[in-house]
Amino acid sequence: MPRMRAFASISFSFVALSVFAGPLTSPPETMDVIDYGVSFADVLALSNVEPSQSVPYGTEALQTIVHFASKGESKAEIVLIHGGCWSNAYSRDHLSPLASALADVGYSVWLPEYRRVGDVGGGWPGSFVDVKAALAYFAGKTNGPLIAVGHSAGGHLALLAAQENNPHLDGVLALAPITDLAIYGAQEGSCQAMVSEFLGGALEDQPDIYQAASVAPNKLSVPATLLLGTEDLIVGTDQTADFPPEQVRLIEGAGHFDLIHPRTAAFAIVLEKLNGLIRAGDTP
Repeated sequence: MPRMRAFASISFSFVALSVFAGPLTSPPETMDVIDYGVSFADVLALSNVEPSQSVPYGTEALQTIVHFASKGESKAEIVLIHGGCWSNAYSRDHLSPLASALADVGYSVWLPEYRRVGDVGGGWPGSFVDVKAALAYFAGKTNGPLIAVGHSAGGHLALLAAQENNPHLDGVLALAPITDLAIYGAQEGSCQAMVSEFLGGALEDQPDIYQAASVAPNKLSVPATLLLGTEDLIVGTDQTADFPPEQVRLIEGAGHFDLIHPRTAAFAIVLEKLNGLIRAGDTP
């Protein structure tokens, strides 16, 4: 087992260096890679790095966005949208370590908060309205690519935003995204049970809302990549089934929270796919 761990560490360093050779002022530090199977508690236990600034993107108290400045020249601007079953029981704080790790390897990372179920104005469509407003905040403010990265329910909102023909958005990376709310809401689980609360009713009472709030792969206006672990117990492969195979990467052995933990091997895959989205956006 120690030999496997050492090999994983070397492999991770090689991928990270390969992906980020170029605009960075220094290569990313080597870090030991931990095994897949991390829990939400493991994510919360990571060091919480303070952002460099906080700005409002709207007039509501929760409509703020914090910035993690890149180390060295920024390769792209990332708007990182947190998940948490669309519930205000979960805030953006648990994505601060990922935001900091992305900043360390040359990305300028913006982490918005948005109104969720339990907040005045949260749920559908308020949560989506906030995410669109956070993305619109960057209109005319950035010179480089703007990539939306979202996890779980945040991946759902990021993909929906990519259907809006946003001229300021260059790509979406969705990590374990929820995409079909009718299918997802019919399943067992605490996050699945939040679908009816998020949408304000059951499927049989408002099928049009469920359809409007679900992602239509053929309506995406920018390049998109979906990552999903094969051992994800919260979001299953039925949520990526309607997407073209070239847009989906299944990560063998990874669970739901491995995709947002910067010390698992999934982080190198996140970096690889981000770089691919930037190259796709540069293509005329």
